[in-house]
Amino acid sequence: MILRHTLSYTAVKFFPAMASMAALMVFTRLMSPDQFGEYSLTVNVSATAVAILGNFLIIGLGRFEPATKTDVDKRQLHSTVIASAVLMSVAVAAITTVLAALDLLPALSVNYFFFATLFSLSLLLMLSQKLINANLKPKAYGLSLALKNILLLLAGAACLLAGYGVHGVLVSLAIASLLASLPALSLWAKTSWKSFDLGVLRQLWSYGAPLTLLYLFVMIISFSDRIFIDLMLGSEEVGLYSAGYDLTQYTIAIVASIVHLAAFPIILKAYESEGEEKAKALLSASIRILLLVMLPVTLGFIAVKEEISGIFLGDAFSATSMLLIPILALSVLLSAIKSYYFDYAFQITKTTWLQSVPPMLAAVINCVLNYVLIRSMGVIGAAYATLISYIAYLLLTVMLSKKVFKLPAFPWEYAFKVCLAGLIMMMAVAWMEMDVSLIFMLILKIVIGVFVFCICALALMKNDLVALLKSANDMKGQKSEL
Repeated sequence: MILRHTLSYTAVKFFPAMASMAALMVFTRLMSPDQFGEYSLTVNVSATAVAILGNFLIIGLGRFEPATKTDVDKRQLHSTVIASAVLMSVAVAAITTVLAALDLLPALSVNYFFFATLFSLSLLLMLSQKLINANLKPKAYGLSLALKNILLLLAGAACLLAGYGVHGVLVSLAIASLLASLPALSLWAKTSWKSFDLGVLRQLWSYGAPLTLLYLFVMIISFSDRIFIDLMLGSEEVGLYSAGYDLTQYTIAIVASIVHLAAFPIILKAYESEGEEKAKALLSASIRILLLVMLPVTLGFIAVKEEISGIFLGDAFSATSMLLIPILALSVLLSAIKSYYFDYAFQITKTTWLQSVPPMLAAVINCVLNYVLIRSMGVIGAAYATLISYIAYLLLTVMLSKKVFKLPAFPWEYAFKVCLAGLIMMMAVAWMEMDVSLIFMLILKIVIGVFVFCICALALMKNDLVALLKSANDMKGQKSEL
């Protein structure tokens, strides 16, 4: 069941992911590092605000949508979520306007008008996509992603070519986010202010409030590096760093999210309806699929960093990106294992308050390391600060997760075999040198890398793969039963 949904989400995420990569390719060629830094900071500051202020609504909707039994329950949940999001958006816009009038906004390379606009539209889009995911609609989810990414690519490129600069790209992103919310329109119940329910809001807050603190610390870990770089080195260095960071997020991180989007709703429903043992069986399959995908993808991405950077980034960005990719790719791998396996212990048992402890400590480590390492190593120091912080974050999460839920034992032997196959693949690809174009070389390395990894995986772990397929087949029909 999880394997089938993973393949479904792979299909629906492929074209949106390609559009994101194409947008990165176009934007880093039509924008200077300084302009790209302003664009990146504005988008990420708005995303951070959504994560801090609105994530309790997003997470709560995903958690309680599968539990709604009647139309009345659904209408109350949806009305409460939408009304709260509207009030929150108005408050953010008003506070931003007042602070701007008093000249009290932080002196960052951020366009604060677009910050307020993107906050509202990003919150709406994330709520819509969470609703789609909670209802197990991978095609609608893919359509939403495609609308946003493809429209941003086409409209953003047109605005840059027409000379509208960063403002044109931000307008394009706002419009694309609004239109990308439309695939969820049919899933929303008929909402009204009369159906707003304080009891439902308290339930959402009770579940999601600890996650608000959690996401504050998570965003510090993942985004504070660009704030420090902007304050210490300037927006041009932010642009150089952000391009390399985005390149790993649009590739490796998206691959990890596919497994999560496919697995978590099924695991959650199984835990609610069939109990702990069924959920553990699904968790065991999920982590094995995640490792089988993420380890070779991460190692392969590092092996082709020169080709990836040269093809997808402009000349002003590619040299820095090649230095950042190995460090940031490993950070994404550790983050994926933490978020898409060990964090499940807190989420399925609703003990989210304890989940905020590890990122709080990791965020402190991250800020200290950013200040120290950026001063001595520049943007490379920021990447190392991120990696070290995620190592600490993962270790702390592993320790605390044992206190709330006994996850299936981590498959160390299985992970070692996958990693060994990946390292052999990496060495085979890294040694290849030919006087051909970057595109041809990338395609050749990918084909040979996939071939080498498959041969090594079959040789090293044939029985493990057969068992994984058998486990996946045993889960068929889980969706219809739920």
